[in-house]
Amino acid sequence: MIRILHNQKGIAAVEMAIGMLLLVPLLLILVEASRALTEYSQLQNAAMEGARMLARQNGDTDGVENYIKNTVLTDASGKSLFDGAEPTVTISPRDADNNVTVQVDHDYNPSFMPQYDESGNPTPFNILGSDALTISAKTTMALPAEN
Repeated sequence: MIRILHNQKGIAAVEMAIGMLLLVPLLLILVEASRALTEYSQLQNAAMEGARMLARQNGDTDGVENYIKNTVLTDASGKSLFDGAEPTVTISPRDADNNVTVQVDHDYNPSFMPQYDESGNPTPFNILGSDALTISAKTTMALPAEN
């Protein structure tokens, strides 16, 4: 009877299995959060560049949206930096305080979200209940007073 109580074979495997139940989801969350943070950083850079261009043009919005979409949000080969739909750019006109706001939005699709078939049903082997998230970056810049 004492011999059975001192048998330690397999204990490390059980401990590792229990530990992996905590570590694997933590790793997946870390990877997903870093992807989302990178995308937010790119969107924020695009909003800042758009606001900077508006300030250089004294609030004239001509060409700003195209500049953001074709230069800031693409790589050197002209390919979009984002998966899925193209980011949307919203430029607010000059307000009473001579401020202009540039907002860039993108629907972020987590890697571990379910994929849907033609009829809208989630496909098997994916985490259920996740939806696309909208990541939004906004920059407000003061403009010189109008002449």
